[in-house]
Amino acid sequence: MKPKRRRKARPGPEAKTEGQRELVELGGTEAEIAAKLGCGAAVVGHWRRGRRVPGEAHRHKLELLFGIPRRAWDVAPGAPLPSVAPESAAGSDGDTLEITKRQIDSILAALKDEALTDGAAAKLRDTLAKLLALRARLERDQEMAEDRAVREHPAWAALKAAILRALEPYPEAAAAVAEALE
Repeated sequence: MKPKRRRKARPGPEAKTEGQRELVELGGTEAEIAAKLGCGAAVVGHWRRGRRVPGEAHRHKLELLFGIPRRAWDVAPGAPLPSVAPESAAGSDGDTLEITKRQIDSILAALKDEALTDGAAAKLRDTLAKLLALRARLERDQEMAEDRAVREHPAWAALKAAILRALEPYPEAAAAVAEALE
């Protein structure tokens, strides 16, 4: 019987962007990263191999979840990240949720214009529906992020443990509180 030849591991492609380099260094499987981002593993594979770069929504998630700056996808590996102009800096215009709320308000005001054509009104209503869906998703994500931040904070873990220790003499109360805290 002929022994099987082992295939040498091929080195990964040379990174084209700083974002690609950071994503490769992140480790973990493409499926694991994709599950956290809510996209397909093949998409993450394209980003890791430099075939594509993520769009703005995924860049935002990559920054929040993994600390890969949004602008890292626009510069060569190791290059300094471009600075953000003050007018577009986070916090000056509010976050995405605030911007979305302002857009919804402006569309609602525009829909009151009697000179608006039927076609333009239909486009505005379609855009309004999309913005309302985006607003709901952003609000839900914001609530989940705040909840996760509290649950994962070390001070909360210590406080929770202290509460449960204090209730040890009262097993029924301890069980009820433990269930409520989960």
